[in-house]
Amino acid sequence: MAKLRPTAAIKPLLAASVGLSIATAAIAQTAGAQNTPITPVFVEAGEIGQGFLLKRLDSCYLITPEHVVKDNFFANLTAANAARSKGEAVAIQNFGYDLSIMGVSGPAAEGCGANFNELTSTSADVLKQLQSASQLSVSTVSADGARTLTPVSISSVDLLRLYVQPIDAINTPLYQGMSGSTVYVGQTPVGMLQSVDADSGQGLVLRIDRLLETIGPFFNDGLVADLANNTGLNALQQSVTLSAWSHAPSAGSNSNLLTDGDTATHWSYQPQQGPNYNKLGSYQAHNPVRLTFSLGDNLQQLNSITLANHSKQRSSFIRDFEILANRSERSAQGWVPVYSGTWMLGQEQKEIDLSKANVAARQFMLVVHSHWQADAEQIVISEVKTSQSLLAE
Repeated sequence: MAKLRPTAAIKPLLAASVGLSIATAAIAQTAGAQNTPITPVFVEAGEIGQGFLLKRLDSCYLITPEHVVKDNFFANLTAANAARSKGEAVAIQNFGYDLSIMGVSGPAAEGCGANFNELTSTSADVLKQLQSASQLSVSTVSADGARTLTPVSISSVDLLRLYVQPIDAINTPLYQGMSGSTVYVGQTPVGMLQSVDADSGQGLVLRIDRLLETIGPFFNDGLVADLANNTGLNALQQSVTLSAWSHAPSAGSNSNLLTDGDTATHWSYQPQQGPNYNKLGSYQAHNPVRLTFSLGDNLQQLNSITLANHSKQRSSFIRDFEILANRSERSAQGWVPVYSGTWMLGQEQKEIDLSKANVAARQFMLVVHSHWQADAEQIVISEVKTSQSLLAE
C-alpha cells in the first residue's frame, strides 16, 4: 500500500467545520446489512485490497485502486452479499487518482448492485454530509466475504480527499490490505480509502464525488438504459442473412462472412482513407454502424442472438450496442428496440437472451453505438447466429 506524506504535512482546510474528533474509542464491529447502493468486495490481484461493484447496462464492473491491480490482468473477488459470492475480474481501464475499472464475471456479477447514476444521486452534497458527521466508518471485506466497520474521525478535508484517523488506533487501526475500502457517513458512501501512512496510521480517502467525476466518462459514454441481465443460450443456433448495412465494409469483407459458420473469417468495417478520413469514433454519436439481418419471409419468434468476434484484435471489439426488431420483411418503418447492452472487451461471444421479451420479427438490426478503444480504426464481427421458431399468423 502506498505510503502517505507524514501527518504533520497535512494542513487542515476545514478543521473548524469537519475536524471532528471522537473522544470515546470504539471497537470495529462486524457490519450488519447496510442499506447501501453498492456491493463492496474483497480483491486479490497484484496486492490484496478492496473495491466495490457498479452496473452499467447489462454488465458489472469493479472499482478498485490501481495499485491493488498493479500489472495483473485478472483479479479474484469475494462480494460482501448474503451469498458471499465469488467472481473474477479482468482489467479494462485505469484512471487518475489511483483508480482502475475491471469487468466482473461469475456469481458476484449477478448481484452487482446499483448503477452509476444511482450512486451519483446517493452521494450528492458530500461536503454537507461531512460537515455534519460525527463519525465515519471504513467498510472492509475479508477473504470469506465477512464485512467489518472501523470507526474513524476526520482530520481534514480538501477538494479531493479526506484525511481520517482511527478512533482506537491500538485495537482497530487502519492497515495494509484496506486500500479500496468504502468510507461511509451512516449508510451513505463518501469516499474510498486509498492509502495509510505507515508512521501515523492516518488514512487518505478519495472523496466519492471526485471519484465519480473521474470514472464518469466510462459509465456515461454510450447508452444509459438499465437492462435485465442476459442468460445462457440453450436453443439450437440458426444462421441469418445480412440484408443491409449503413457503412461499406472493409475491402475483402462481405456479408457471407457473418453467417458462413467459419470463426476464422470476419466481417469488418473500416473508415475509408483519403482527405475525409476519420477514425471510427466520429461515427458513434450521430451516425452509428447499423447492420440489418433478415429472418426470412415468415414471422419468427426470435429467442436469442449470438454475436462472435474471434479476430484476437482487442481494438476491434464493439462496446455498446442495441438490437431493434421489425415485423415487416422489408419496411424501413416499424423498428422497435428490444435489447441494449455492452459487449465486454475480449469476450469472444456475446449471447443475448430474448426468450422473455416475446420478440416477433422478420428482420432485426444491430446498432453499434461505441467501441472500446478511442483510436480504433475498425470493428470486427466474425459470426451472427440466432435461435428462432416459426410463428402462426
